[in-house]
Amino acid sequence: MKISTKVRYGLKALVYIAEESSKGRLVRIKEISEKEDISVQYLEQILYKLKNENIIEGKRGPNGGYRLMGEPEKVTLYKLYKILDDDTKVINCNENVKETKDCTEDSCNNSCIWRKLDSAMKEILKSTTLAELIKNRDMI
Repeated sequence: MKISTKVRYGLKALVYIAEESSKGRLVRIKEISEKEDISVQYLEQILYKLKNENIIEGKRGPNGGYRLMGEPEKVTLYKLYKILDDDTKVINCNENVKETKDCTEDSCNNSCIWRKLDSAMKEILKSTTLAELIKNRDMI
């Protein structure tokens, strides 16, 4: 299974933002960077994507920062994965082989283990919310 650095860092940042939002606080990018050990430049790219998809909102100015827009119970990890990762597959077909080919309708039938694993992983991500991730913060 592949979970990109961008997805991992995005989830860490979003958990932090969500926790602080629940306290009524806006968090600045520098604070997130320091607390989660993520570079400011990398965070800017991640937060830009999340902001464009209305997951978070940003406020400029001296009292500005970021906050979660909705309820953590309504944001699935699959939605976040799709926002942060360019690849729609969570698990690629034969990803350990040097010359990989993605499963396609022609090259991989429904019994392909990689396709089954990808479908199962997507279902897990679709049924897991940001709220659950917050409860298990130490796991990310």
